[in-house]
Amino acid sequence: MTNPADGLKDAMWHFLMTKGQKTNIPALKEYVYKLIALTTQKTAGQKKGISWSELDMVLFSVIVEATALVLSGELDKIEIGGVRDGDTKRHSN
Repeated sequence: MTNPADGLKDAMWHFLMTKGQKTNIPALKEYVYKLIALTTQKTAGQKKGISWSELDMVLFSVIVEATALVLSGELDKIEIGGVRDGDTKRHSN
């Protein structure tokens, strides 16, 4: 699958082009773990837990960081075992 933004010649859309982003893997991991903590807490978002008002921002942060990971090209470097372009079947050795 190709990135439709790569065909645009407008500098305004550079951030959506392949190699147009830098990854921040520590931030992505932090947001994913926060999302897991938020969704598995048993405090119903009370003071001792994570407030449910943070859910939208955490979800959006995961989306932004995951998008940057894809657009940076770094994800292509770590794909293994023939899993590419939506092929979710793991190949056994």
